[in-house]
Amino acid sequence: MAASYTTGGRQPDGTVRLDVEGDLDLTTRSTLVGHVDRLLEDAAVTGIVIDVSAVEFIDSSCIGALIGCKLNAGKAGRTLRVQGARGQVDEVFEMTGVTAILTAPPSA
Repeated sequence: MAASYTTGGRQPDGTVRLDVEGDLDLTTRSTLVGHVDRLLEDAAVTGIVIDVSAVEFIDSSCIGALIGCKLNAGKAGRTLRVQGARGQVDEVFEMTGVTAILTAPPSA
């Protein structure tokens, strides 16, 4: 199933949620990165939370994309974290050792 993306409204602290549904793989990688890049272009956005609770499959290309997005957010002085990993997505996060990197809440 192709991925779909829904951007939630900006919270008072400037955080925006990006809800993702479907499969994250090589064919959807550039779209995922594009959504995050567009959010980072908005100076009022201080952080991004990517909710993957409706994602059923993720491959290594999108793991790499999420890490790249987190690095880009950090370079821009913003935060990015992933929440809601379950099933295969959670298993892949654990197997690849990225759970703590991608799901850590922003430092206070």
